[in-house]
Amino acid sequence: MTELTIKDIANALGAEAVGDLSMRVAQVAEPHKAAAGDLALAMEPSYEAALRDGNATAAIVWAGADWQEMGLQAAILSPRSRYILSGISHVFEKAPEIEAGVHPMALVHPTATIGEGAAIGPFCTIGARAVIGANARMVSHCTIGEDAVIGDDMLLYSGVRIGARCKIGSGFICQSNTVVGADGFSYVTPQPGAVEEAKKTGQITGASRTDGFARINSLGAVTLGDNVEMGANCAIDRGTISNTTIGDGTKLDNLVHVGHNVTVGKTCLLCGQVGIAGSTVIGDRVVLGGQVGVADHITIGSDVIAAGKSGISSNVPSGRLMMGSPAMKMDQNIESYKALRRLPRLVKKVEALQKAVSNKPDIS
Repeated sequence: MTELTIKDIANALGAEAVGDLSMRVAQVAEPHKAAAGDLALAMEPSYEAALRDGNATAAIVWAGADWQEMGLQAAILSPRSRYILSGISHVFEKAPEIEAGVHPMALVHPTATIGEGAAIGPFCTIGARAVIGANARMVSHCTIGEDAVIGDDMLLYSGVRIGARCKIGSGFICQSNTVVGADGFSYVTPQPGAVEEAKKTGQITGASRTDGFARINSLGAVTLGDNVEMGANCAIDRGTISNTTIGDGTKLDNLVHVGHNVTVGKTCLLCGQVGIAGSTVIGDRVVLGGQVGVADHITIGSDVIAAGKSGISSNVPSGRLMMGSPAMKMDQNIESYKALRRLPRLVKKVEALQKAVSNKPDIS
Protein backbone atom coordinates (compact mmCIF):
# COMPACT_ATOMS: atom_id res chain seq x y z
CA MET A 1 0.00 0.00 0.00
CA THR A 2 1.49 3.34 -1.11
CA GLU A 3 1.98 5.96 1.58
CA LEU A 4 1.79 9.71 0.92
CA THR A 5 2.90 12.64 3.05
CA ILE A 6 0.46 15.28 4.22
CA LYS A 7 2.42 17.81 2.13
CA ASP A 8 2.07 15.68 -1.02
CA ILE A 9 -1.67 15.32 -0.52
CA ALA A 10 -2.17 19.03 0.18
CA ASN A 11 -0.19 19.96 -2.93
CA ALA A 12 -2.29 17.60 -5.05
CA LEU A 13 -5.46 19.17 -3.67
CA GLY A 14 -4.23 22.75 -3.85
CA ALA A 15 -5.12 23.08 -0.17
CA GLU A 16 -3.43 24.48 2.93
CA ALA A 17 -1.78 22.00 5.31
CA VAL A 18 -0.66 22.56 8.92
CA GLY A 19 1.26 20.58 11.52
CA ASP A 20 3.65 17.73 10.72
CA LEU A 21 3.68 17.86 6.91
CA SER A 22 6.09 14.91 6.70
CA MET A 23 3.58 12.54 8.32
CA ARG A 24 2.68 9.64 6.04
CA VAL A 25 -0.78 8.15 5.55
CA ALA A 26 -1.82 5.11 3.56
CA GLN A 27 -5.57 5.51 3.22
CA VAL A 28 -8.59 7.66 4.02
CA ALA A 29 -11.14 6.70 6.67
CA GLU A 30 -14.31 7.89 8.34
CA PRO A 31 -13.56 10.02 11.43
CA HIS A 32 -14.76 7.53 14.06
CA LYS A 33 -12.95 4.61 12.38
CA ALA A 34 -9.66 6.34 11.61
CA ALA A 35 -6.47 5.04 13.22
CA ALA A 36 -2.86 6.17 13.18
CA GLY A 37 -1.68 6.05 9.59
CA ASP A 38 -5.13 6.98 8.24
CA LEU A 39 -6.33 10.35 6.94
CA ALA A 40 -9.69 11.06 8.55
CA LEU A 41 -12.28 12.87 6.44
CA ALA A 42 -13.90 15.41 8.76
CA MET A 43 -14.62 18.32 6.43
CA GLU A 44 -17.61 19.73 8.32
CA PRO A 45 -18.04 20.80 12.00
CA SER A 46 -20.69 18.08 12.36
CA TYR A 47 -17.87 15.50 12.25
CA GLU A 48 -16.05 16.88 15.31
CA ALA A 49 -17.55 14.44 17.81
CA ALA A 50 -16.81 11.46 15.56
CA LEU A 51 -13.25 12.67 15.05
CA ARG A 52 -12.71 12.88 18.81
CA ASP A 53 -14.08 9.34 19.20
CA GLY A 54 -11.57 7.95 16.70
CA ASN A 55 -7.82 7.60 16.89
CA ALA A 56 -6.81 9.73 13.92
CA THR A 57 -3.58 11.70 14.06
CA ALA A 58 -4.21 13.43 10.71
CA ALA A 59 -7.41 14.66 9.11
CA ILE A 60 -8.96 16.90 6.51
CA VAL A 61 -10.93 19.42 8.56
CA TRP A 62 -13.12 22.44 7.96
CA ALA A 63 -11.61 25.90 7.69
CA GLY A 64 -11.12 27.42 11.15
CA ALA A 65 -11.12 24.10 12.99
CA ASP A 66 -8.97 23.91 16.13
CA TRP A 67 -7.14 20.81 14.91
CA GLN A 68 -4.54 20.79 17.70
CA GLU A 69 -7.18 20.93 20.42
CA MET A 70 -8.79 17.84 18.80
CA GLY A 71 -5.54 15.92 19.23
CA LEU A 72 -4.34 15.95 15.63
CA GLN A 73 -0.69 16.18 14.66
CA ALA A 74 -1.41 17.34 11.10
CA ALA A 75 -4.39 18.68 9.19
CA ILE A 76 -5.45 19.75 5.71
CA LEU A 77 -7.91 22.64 5.67
CA SER A 78 -10.98 22.31 3.48
CA PRO A 79 -12.84 25.44 2.34
CA ARG A 80 -15.37 23.36 0.34
CA SER A 81 -15.89 19.81 1.54
CA ARG A 82 -17.49 18.18 -1.48
CA TYR A 83 -14.88 19.62 -3.82
CA ILE A 84 -12.05 18.43 -1.60
CA LEU A 85 -13.68 15.00 -1.51
CA SER A 86 -13.53 14.90 -5.31
CA GLY A 87 -9.82 15.65 -5.22
CA ILE A 88 -9.06 13.15 -2.46
CA SER A 89 -10.87 10.42 -4.37
CA HIS A 90 -8.45 10.97 -7.25
CA VAL A 91 -5.40 10.99 -5.00
CA PHE A 92 -6.37 7.63 -3.46
CA GLU A 93 -8.04 6.18 -6.54
CA LYS A 94 -8.00 2.39 -6.80
CA ALA A 95 -7.83 1.99 -10.57
CA PRO A 96 -8.72 -1.36 -12.15
CA GLU A 97 -5.73 -3.61 -12.65
CA ILE A 98 -5.27 -4.29 -16.37
CA GLU A 99 -2.06 -5.64 -17.84
CA ALA A 100 -0.40 -3.32 -20.34
CA GLY A 101 -0.79 -4.20 -24.00
CA VAL A 102 -3.41 -6.37 -25.67
CA HIS A 103 -4.32 -9.52 -23.76
CA PRO A 104 -3.79 -12.70 -25.82
CA MET A 105 -7.45 -13.59 -25.31
CA ALA A 106 -8.65 -10.29 -26.81
CA LEU A 107 -9.73 -10.13 -30.46
CA VAL A 108 -8.60 -7.04 -32.38
CA HIS A 109 -9.41 -6.75 -36.07
CA PRO A 110 -6.25 -6.25 -38.15
CA THR A 111 -7.65 -3.03 -39.62
CA ALA A 112 -8.31 -1.48 -36.19
CA THR A 113 -5.96 1.17 -34.81
CA ILE A 114 -5.06 1.34 -31.13
CA GLY A 115 -3.03 4.22 -29.66
CA GLU A 116 0.05 3.96 -27.48
CA GLY A 117 -0.17 2.89 -23.85
CA ALA A 118 -3.27 0.74 -24.30
CA ALA A 119 -4.31 -1.94 -21.83
CA ILE A 120 -6.90 -4.24 -23.40
CA GLY A 121 -8.22 -6.99 -21.11
CA PRO A 122 -9.34 -10.54 -21.92
CA PHE A 123 -12.34 -11.31 -24.10
CA CYS A 124 -12.50 -7.78 -25.50
CA THR A 125 -13.41 -7.40 -29.18
CA ILE A 126 -12.48 -4.44 -31.38
CA GLY A 127 -14.10 -4.31 -34.81
CA ALA A 128 -12.87 -3.46 -38.28
CA ARG A 129 -11.49 0.02 -38.88
CA ALA A 130 -12.15 1.12 -35.29
CA VAL A 131 -9.79 3.83 -34.02
CA ILE A 132 -8.94 4.05 -30.33
CA GLY A 133 -6.75 6.80 -28.84
CA ALA A 134 -3.79 6.62 -26.48
CA ASN A 135 -3.92 5.13 -22.97
CA ALA A 136 -7.14 3.22 -23.57
CA ARG A 137 -8.14 0.82 -20.79
CA MET A 138 -10.69 -1.97 -21.27
CA VAL A 139 -11.21 -4.26 -18.30
CA SER A 140 -12.73 -7.37 -19.92
CA HIS A 141 -15.62 -8.58 -22.12
CA CYS A 142 -15.97 -5.19 -23.84
CA THR A 143 -17.00 -4.72 -27.46
CA ILE A 144 -16.20 -1.85 -29.82
CA GLY A 145 -17.96 -1.98 -33.17
CA GLU A 146 -16.65 -1.37 -36.63
CA ASP A 147 -15.72 2.19 -37.66
CA ALA A 148 -16.09 3.48 -34.09
CA VAL A 149 -13.72 6.32 -33.15
CA ILE A 150 -12.78 6.94 -29.50
CA GLY A 151 -10.37 9.55 -28.12
CA ASP A 152 -7.54 9.29 -25.60
CA ASP A 153 -7.76 8.09 -21.98
CA MET A 154 -10.81 5.88 -22.35
CA LEU A 155 -11.77 3.57 -19.46
CA LEU A 156 -14.35 0.84 -20.06
CA TYR A 157 -15.39 -1.48 -17.25
CA SER A 158 -16.50 -5.06 -17.91
CA GLY A 159 -19.29 -5.68 -20.36
CA VAL A 160 -19.47 -2.27 -22.06
CA ARG A 161 -20.74 -2.30 -25.66
CA ILE A 162 -19.86 0.49 -28.07
CA GLY A 163 -21.78 0.19 -31.33
CA ALA A 164 -20.63 0.61 -34.90
CA ARG A 165 -19.81 4.11 -36.17
CA CYS A 166 -20.04 5.76 -32.74
CA LYS A 167 -17.82 8.80 -32.23
CA ILE A 168 -16.59 9.41 -28.67
CA GLY A 169 -14.25 12.13 -27.40
CA SER A 170 -11.36 11.87 -24.96
CA GLY A 171 -11.65 11.03 -21.26
CA PHE A 172 -14.63 8.71 -21.68
CA ILE A 173 -15.40 6.61 -18.56
CA CYS A 174 -18.11 3.96 -18.75
CA GLN A 175 -19.25 1.54 -16.04
CA SER A 176 -20.24 -2.08 -16.57
CA ASN A 177 -22.91 -3.31 -18.98
CA THR A 178 -23.74 0.01 -20.59
CA VAL A 179 -24.64 0.03 -24.28
CA VAL A 180 -23.79 3.01 -26.48
CA GLY A 181 -25.31 2.68 -29.94
CA ALA A 182 -28.32 0.39 -29.46
CA ASP A 183 -31.03 0.36 -32.10
CA GLY A 184 -33.71 3.00 -31.57
CA PHE A 185 -37.25 2.03 -30.55
CA SER A 186 -39.01 3.08 -33.73
CA TYR A 187 -41.89 1.24 -35.43
CA VAL A 188 -44.78 2.11 -37.75
CA THR A 189 -48.03 0.45 -38.82
CA PRO A 190 -49.00 0.05 -42.49
CA GLN A 191 -52.18 2.05 -41.84
CA PRO A 192 -52.76 4.70 -39.13
CA GLY A 193 -52.72 2.81 -35.83
CA ALA A 194 -54.35 3.17 -32.43
CA VAL A 195 -51.83 5.73 -31.11
CA GLU A 196 -52.35 7.99 -34.12
CA GLU A 197 -56.13 7.66 -33.86
CA ALA A 198 -56.08 8.40 -30.13
CA LYS A 199 -53.97 11.52 -30.66
CA LYS A 200 -56.28 12.76 -33.41
CA THR A 201 -59.72 11.86 -32.05
CA GLY A 202 -59.27 10.87 -28.41
CA GLN A 203 -60.81 7.49 -29.17
CA ILE A 204 -59.73 3.97 -30.12
CA THR A 205 -61.90 2.04 -32.57
CA GLY A 206 -61.60 -1.17 -34.52
CA ALA A 207 -60.53 0.82 -37.57
CA SER A 208 -57.06 1.36 -36.08
CA ARG A 209 -56.32 -2.24 -35.14
CA THR A 210 -53.15 -3.63 -36.66
CA ASP A 211 -51.66 -7.08 -37.00
CA GLY A 212 -48.06 -5.96 -36.64
CA PHE A 213 -45.41 -3.27 -36.79
CA ALA A 214 -42.79 -2.39 -39.40
CA ARG A 215 -39.33 -1.62 -38.03
CA ILE A 216 -37.65 1.73 -38.77
CA ASN A 217 -33.95 0.91 -38.67
CA SER A 218 -31.51 3.30 -37.02
CA LEU A 219 -29.13 4.43 -39.75
CA GLY A 220 -27.37 7.02 -37.57
CA ALA A 221 -25.01 6.43 -34.65
CA VAL A 222 -24.08 8.14 -31.36
CA THR A 223 -21.72 11.08 -30.85
CA LEU A 224 -20.31 11.81 -27.39
CA GLY A 225 -18.15 14.82 -26.48
CA ASP A 226 -15.05 14.93 -24.29
CA ASN A 227 -15.10 13.84 -20.63
CA VAL A 228 -18.48 12.15 -20.80
CA GLU A 229 -19.08 9.57 -18.05
CA MET A 230 -21.75 6.88 -17.88
CA GLY A 231 -22.86 4.66 -15.02
CA ALA A 232 -23.81 0.99 -15.19
CA ASN A 233 -26.61 -0.35 -17.39
CA CYS A 234 -27.25 2.81 -19.38
CA ALA A 235 -28.69 2.56 -22.89
CA ILE A 236 -28.00 5.18 -25.56
CA ASP A 237 -29.88 4.62 -28.82
CA ARG A 238 -28.56 5.42 -32.27
CA GLY A 239 -30.25 8.13 -34.29
CA THR A 240 -32.64 7.22 -37.09
CA ILE A 241 -30.81 9.34 -39.66
CA SER A 242 -28.70 11.87 -37.73
CA ASN A 243 -26.70 10.88 -34.66
CA THR A 244 -27.90 10.92 -31.06
CA THR A 245 -25.59 13.48 -29.41
CA ILE A 246 -24.35 14.09 -25.86
CA GLY A 247 -22.14 17.13 -25.18
CA ASP A 248 -18.82 17.63 -23.40
CA GLY A 249 -18.67 16.94 -19.68
CA THR A 250 -22.13 15.43 -19.32
CA LYS A 251 -22.50 12.68 -16.69
CA LEU A 252 -25.07 9.86 -16.67
CA ASP A 253 -25.97 7.86 -13.58
CA ASN A 254 -26.91 4.16 -13.61
CA LEU A 255 -29.92 3.01 -15.64
CA VAL A 256 -30.29 6.14 -17.76
CA HIS A 257 -31.96 5.73 -21.15
CA VAL A 258 -31.43 8.25 -23.96
CA GLY A 259 -33.69 7.59 -26.94
CA HIS A 260 -32.95 7.92 -30.64
CA ASN A 261 -32.25 11.36 -32.17
CA VAL A 262 -31.93 13.00 -28.74
CA THR A 263 -29.52 15.91 -28.28
CA VAL A 264 -28.15 16.52 -24.77
CA GLY A 265 -25.98 19.60 -24.20
CA LYS A 266 -22.77 20.17 -22.28
CA THR A 267 -22.16 19.66 -18.54
CA CYS A 268 -25.52 18.05 -17.80
CA LEU A 269 -26.29 15.63 -14.95
CA LEU A 270 -28.80 12.85 -15.67
CA CYS A 271 -29.52 10.96 -12.45
CA GLY A 272 -30.57 7.34 -11.99
CA GLN A 273 -33.47 5.97 -14.07
CA VAL A 274 -33.90 9.11 -16.14
CA GLY A 275 -35.61 8.35 -19.44
CA ILE A 276 -35.51 10.72 -22.41
CA ALA A 277 -37.79 9.89 -25.33
CA GLY A 278 -36.80 10.28 -28.95
CA SER A 279 -35.99 13.53 -30.76
CA THR A 280 -35.93 15.69 -27.64
CA VAL A 281 -33.39 18.52 -27.37
CA ILE A 282 -31.85 19.38 -23.99
CA GLY A 283 -29.65 22.43 -23.44
CA ASP A 284 -26.47 22.90 -21.40
CA ARG A 285 -26.04 22.51 -17.61
CA VAL A 286 -29.37 20.73 -17.18
CA VAL A 287 -29.91 18.57 -14.08
CA LEU A 288 -32.58 15.86 -14.21
CA GLY A 289 -33.20 14.19 -10.85
CA GLY A 290 -33.80 10.49 -10.39
CA GLN A 291 -36.65 8.92 -12.37
CA VAL A 292 -37.38 12.06 -14.37
CA GLY A 293 -39.24 11.20 -17.55
CA VAL A 294 -39.01 13.42 -20.63
CA ALA A 295 -41.51 13.14 -23.49
CA ASP A 296 -40.52 12.97 -27.14
CA HIS A 297 -40.09 15.88 -29.56
CA ILE A 298 -39.83 18.63 -26.94
CA THR A 299 -37.15 21.18 -26.08
CA ILE A 300 -35.68 21.83 -22.63
CA GLY A 301 -33.58 24.99 -22.38
CA SER A 302 -30.24 25.44 -20.63
CA ASP A 303 -29.80 25.72 -16.84
CA VAL A 304 -32.99 23.79 -16.06
CA ILE A 305 -33.27 21.67 -12.90
CA ALA A 306 -36.03 19.06 -12.60
CA ALA A 307 -36.72 17.43 -9.24
CA GLY A 308 -36.87 13.65 -8.96
CA LYS A 309 -39.88 11.84 -10.47
CA SER A 310 -40.87 14.88 -12.53
CA GLY A 311 -42.73 14.12 -15.75
CA ILE A 312 -41.80 16.67 -18.42
CA SER A 313 -44.29 16.58 -21.28
CA SER A 314 -43.93 20.04 -22.83
CA ASN A 315 -41.21 22.56 -23.67
CA VAL A 316 -39.32 24.11 -20.75
CA PRO A 317 -37.68 27.56 -21.04
CA SER A 318 -34.12 28.07 -19.84
CA GLY A 319 -33.50 28.70 -16.15
CA ARG A 320 -36.59 26.95 -14.80
CA LEU A 321 -36.90 24.86 -11.63
CA MET A 322 -39.39 22.11 -12.45
CA MET A 323 -41.23 19.67 -10.21
CA GLY A 324 -44.13 17.24 -10.32
CA SER A 325 -45.98 15.19 -12.89
CA PRO A 326 -46.98 16.85 -15.08
CA ALA A 327 -43.96 19.03 -14.37
CA MET A 328 -44.55 22.70 -13.63
CA LYS A 329 -42.57 25.51 -12.01
CA MET A 330 -41.45 24.34 -8.59
CA ASP A 331 -43.26 27.04 -6.62
CA GLN A 332 -46.50 26.30 -8.48
CA ASN A 333 -46.14 22.58 -7.83
CA ILE A 334 -45.64 23.18 -4.11
CA GLU A 335 -48.75 25.36 -3.95
CA SER A 336 -50.72 22.73 -5.90
CA TYR A 337 -49.56 20.03 -3.49
CA LYS A 338 -50.60 22.13 -0.51
CA ALA A 339 -54.02 22.68 -2.09
CA LEU A 340 -54.36 18.94 -2.75
CA ARG A 341 -53.67 18.14 0.91
CA ARG A 342 -56.38 20.64 1.92
CA LEU A 343 -59.03 18.98 -0.29
CA PRO A 344 -60.37 16.52 2.35
CA ARG A 345 -61.01 19.39 4.78
CA LEU A 346 -62.59 21.44 2.01
CA VAL A 347 -64.91 18.56 1.08
CA LYS A 348 -66.03 18.23 4.71
CA LYS A 349 -66.77 21.96 4.86
CA VAL A 350 -68.83 21.79 1.66
CA GLU A 351 -70.73 18.77 2.98
CA ALA A 352 -71.46 20.65 6.21
CA LEU A 353 -72.69 23.68 4.27
CA GLN A 354 -74.91 21.48 2.07
CA LYS A 355 -76.38 19.86 5.17
CA ALA A 356 -76.99 23.25 6.80
CA VAL A 357 -78.71 24.55 3.67
CA SER A 358 -80.87 21.42 3.27
CA ASN A 359 -82.01 21.64 6.91
CA LYS A 360 -82.90 25.34 6.70
CA PRO A 361 -86.71 25.86 7.11
CA ASP A 362 -88.65 27.04 4.06
CA ILE A 363 -90.03 30.54 4.82
CA SER A 364 -91.49 31.24 1.40
